[in-house]
Amino acid sequence: MILYNGPTSPFGRIARVVSLELQIPLEERIIDVYSATFLDGLNPLRQIPTLALDDGRPVYDSRVICAYLDSISGRPTLYPKAQLWAVETRSALAIGAMEAGLQRRMEMIRPAGEQSPSAIARLEQRIDRATDGLERLAPDIVAGELRIDQIVTACALEYADLRYTSDWRRRCPALAAWLAGFAERPAMVATRPK
Repeated sequence: MILYNGPTSPFGRIARVVSLELQIPLEERIIDVYSATFLDGLNPLRQIPTLALDDGRPVYDSRVICAYLDSISGRPTLYPKAQLWAVETRSALAIGAMEAGLQRRMEMIRPAGEQSPSAIARLEQRIDRATDGLERLAPDIVAGELRIDQIVTACALEYADLRYTSDWRRRCPALAAWLAGFAERPAMVATRPK
């Protein structure tokens, strides 16, 4: 299997962390998604991550890739049935924070005269609301065996550090304390953007 990814994609990082945690071997290829016209044949959205199975079939987006990897791993599931909807809802909140962070990044790299300060402010407010919401859910996020919501939350928080601010750590002490340990997992260390 080949995982087409980018150097700092938080969504690609989630898929890579899952593959490492579940000990599923795959080849990761870092690409420039903007010039990767070959990707159109696998994923007409030309988005990363995109997973190409050994038989050539594509799997995308990150949520589907992670669920697919979980389904073939033969290891304890990252999607416990008894808590499935709560786990998925927490994951959705963390993914929303990443989406807002990515949108903010795209707005910030536009030429100065084309940037929208009001759009940037709205996206920053969304990220802050999401991280504050995750802090309220921290007792559920940090408890129990390894789950997808933990992986997604950790990747979202580190993406906020990378592309926005680490001020969330002051407002979200429970998440900050948990992440200090979780971030040292080998899969997190191996996938951290340089």
